[in-house]
Amino acid sequence: MVDTPETPTAKRTTGKSRTQPAGDTTATSSPVTENSGSTAGTSGWSAQIAPLKEQAEKAARTAASKISEVDWKAHIDPIKEQASKTAMSAATVAKDKTGTAMQSLAKLISDTAGTVDAKLGPQYGDYARQAAESVAGAANSLDSKDVDQLMAEARDFVRKSPAVAIGAAAVVGFVLMRLAKGSDDS
Repeated sequence: MVDTPETPTAKRTTGKSRTQPAGDTTATSSPVTENSGSTAGTSGWSAQIAPLKEQAEKAARTAASKISEVDWKAHIDPIKEQASKTAMSAATVAKDKTGTAMQSLAKLISDTAGTVDAKLGPQYGDYARQAAESVAGAANSLDSKDVDQLMAEARDFVRKSPAVAIGAAAVVGFVLMRLAKGSDDS
């Protein structure tokens, strides 16, 4: 008798069964298919999953009860106050820097008014002086008001003319983008 290796049980074959070598007296086995499981295997999985499912549901209930017990307002109020203080401080610094920049711009325009007089004529020099006075007046107005007053005025302006406010915001955004892009290049 010739010994033939047996197929391991983990290896499943589908389709036609193999033929036995001549002289082998063992019976041929029928092919095993993938769907040849029993209901005992299915109930085994259910028995293994059930305790895990119960643990997960218990953990979810515990987490939900702990979340509902937390006083979120008590945790959020200090953060909200800190954010308000930081925003107010940043707005005050920005207002001061803007006022200083506007004063510098007014001085620059005023200083160039003489050059404009010489090159283009006194009429255009007067336009430059008027522009310098307007910028200086806006800078003084900005310096004299606090941030809350400026915010109230901005809200009123937006309510009265939203189209102009949107256009101004677009122009300011474009200018700020160009300034930021210019500072990135250097």
